[in-house]
Amino acid sequence: MSYQVLALKYRPQTFDDVIGQDHVTTTLKNAVSSDRVAHAILFTGPRGTGKTTIARILAKAMNCKNGPSAFPCNACRICKDIIEGHCTDVFEIDGASNNSVDQVRDLRENVTYMPSSAKYKIYIIDEVHMLSTAAFNALLKTLEEPPGHVMFIFATTEVHKIPSTILSRCQRHDLIRIPVKLIAEHLKLLCTKEGFQIREESIDLIAREADGSIRDGLSLLDRILSSSQTHEIDPQWVLNALGVIDHQVMHDIGTAIIEKNGAGLIEIIEQVNDSGIDLKKFYADIILYFRNFNVIRLCGRQSPAVNLAEPEKERLFQRAVPAAQIQAILEILLEEENLVRYSSHTRIAVEMVLLKLLQMDSGAGIDHIIHQLDALAKQVGSLEPDSGYSSAPVPQPESGPPSSLREKEKPLPVEKSPVISREPVPDQNYSQGASSISEKTTWQDF
Repeated sequence: MSYQVLALKYRPQTFDDVIGQDHVTTTLKNAVSSDRVAHAILFTGPRGTGKTTIARILAKAMNCKNGPSAFPCNACRICKDIIEGHCTDVFEIDGASNNSVDQVRDLRENVTYMPSSAKYKIYIIDEVHMLSTAAFNALLKTLEEPPGHVMFIFATTEVHKIPSTILSRCQRHDLIRIPVKLIAEHLKLLCTKEGFQIREESIDLIAREADGSIRDGLSLLDRILSSSQTHEIDPQWVLNALGVIDHQVMHDIGTAIIEKNGAGLIEIIEQVNDSGIDLKKFYADIILYFRNFNVIRLCGRQSPAVNLAEPEKERLFQRAVPAAQIQAILEILLEEENLVRYSSHTRIAVEMVLLKLLQMDSGAGIDHIIHQLDALAKQVGSLEPDSGYSSAPVPQPESGPPSSLREKEKPLPVEKSPVISREPVPDQNYSQGASSISEKTTWQDF
């Protein structure tokens, strides 16, 4: 086959070409330049972030005709052989299919021989966590004190499965997920090189679906370019090819939930179901939408915790929804996730969960009510001691009991309408007035 997929055609060949892993490539370049390269190196991180690619570049840097050099020439015979994958002194081993102790013993026997054409004999073991416990134990001594002409480079996505005895013998480098912005810029550059025109929102969508993996992004882009018959890619074609939901649909879902529009919710779910999109993935996208919404409300639109394009961040930031309401929605969505995941009637389960959100009290006025109560409490506390109570005047009838008896019937001080406060305010006048009432004003004396 003459055609090469984009992930192979545009594979980085130097440390500077690697995207989003500057903390690793800078360390390796400095180590090669100062001749401080470890004999055993471990690369760990998510899939498609450049572990094997960096391992190959390091192998070229150590074996280049002009090296060891942090900038391999990619033109000498050793560099070309490593690029093409048939260098006799650089071994790429799959840990999943070569995980037995016998195969590791064969490796131990071969490391004693000098390299045939290169300066170093380099073993690149991918998915090294798949080795058996016996294979790891057989590798310990060789890994700790290998011959001077041997290097080991390991790559894994599950570093927690590697024994600590192996980890302690390796120099570890952790690769990170690549930001959406960097993936989008790289995909846009490759589209220009391939002669295709794709709108920026479609590029952002592909980069977001890549989930931090540059290889996944290239695979998705390759699928879209291969499926199109023209060099101008329509955004709707991208959505259909990827089987993902347009962000406008997610905004419509959010609006319907916040405005308690049940009919609108049912219509949106109907459209999503008719489009053939998996409703379980649709539900997961709703959770992710409100999660991003919550982070932006709490941390601002510039927060690196939100893996979205700038226009989408700005759109979420402009929506005036209290953070407490968003968190309450998220809590219900997460509580009912198992119902959607394991239900045999996924559509009904999604409808019921989303309609349940409409019955939720937003709680938007709770903060305002508490603020008002605090203000009232402060206002009551600042009043004068005798301002909380007063004696209401009682009209005297023209004809009635003698004045001496009316004096005994003089009413007690009457409270105004009570005000709830956190701490009762003592009223000295009231307590003195109550104690000064004579015993003759009791009911029995009357």
